[in-house]
Amino acid sequence: MKFAGLADKEEDAVRVEITILVENTTPALDLVGEYGFSVLVRVDGHPILFDTGSRDALIKNAPVLGVDLGAVEDVVISHGHSDHTGGLRLLVENSTERRFYAHPHAFSHRGVVLPKGKTRDISMPVSREEITASGGTIIATPAAREIISGVLVTGEVPRQTGFEDTGGNFIYRHGEGWETDYILDDQSLVIDHPAGLIVVSGCAHAGLINTLEHARELTGRGNIHAFIGGTHLMTAGEERMTQTIHALKEYNIDRLVVCHCTGFYPAAILYRELGGIVQKGESGFRMTI
Repeated sequence: MKFAGLADKEEDAVRVEITILVENTTPALDLVGEYGFSVLVRVDGHPILFDTGSRDALIKNAPVLGVDLGAVEDVVISHGHSDHTGGLRLLVENSTERRFYAHPHAFSHRGVVLPKGKTRDISMPVSREEITASGGTIIATPAAREIISGVLVTGEVPRQTGFEDTGGNFIYRHGEGWETDYILDDQSLVIDHPAGLIVVSGCAHAGLINTLEHARELTGRGNIHAFIGGTHLMTAGEERMTQTIHALKEYNIDRLVVCHCTGFYPAAILYRELGGIVQKGESGFRMTI
């Protein structure tokens, strides 16, 4: 799939603004840190909300950061875990006509197995029916889909690398029982900017490198300018970290803003190996490209 638009323009003719609305931490006294993730992306003024955090930090932080959620018509759900979809209920309760881009698996009943064998529910807190009853339209994204010119949702990300262990203790309800959840609904947002691809990820459960490779394949562009979001490297072993860093060096990325599920030690290793291109994303973080 080759999509048209932004890459053919001059760099200063395309303005992309990224504001992290929800992240685990924040340095600002008037903002809320909350375990989860949410980003507002503006492309030439068009707002796209990517994920919604886990509870109410989205609603608290948005006005402080000058974000009018009522003006947002496009909402992308990276995957159906509650720390990325918890704020959806507040959006649905303030009903308006919005488009919700989600992989069909995002609406599954999900769980995570805890160390002592107990299961915690981490499902999306709203159903398809509740979203549509509020006036929303659900757009299924099992495959890539363009939102506006030059901006797409990746849909399902192929698992191609041999070193990215994307498994874990996640499960989903299948019939009367539970099955291992490989989180096939994991998807990212890709902006085909003249400076290079900008990739926004919720958790990159499909693997950070798999995600970046898929973005390149979808667009036919090799240059990645920036990555912003969760990497799920917090469970990565030494081999995975080594090969991930090797691949990232090959990409020659200008900015790597790591968030949420990256983990302290993996983030520290990334900074040690890649230097100043690595930044920690937090609630209130802003970037303009």
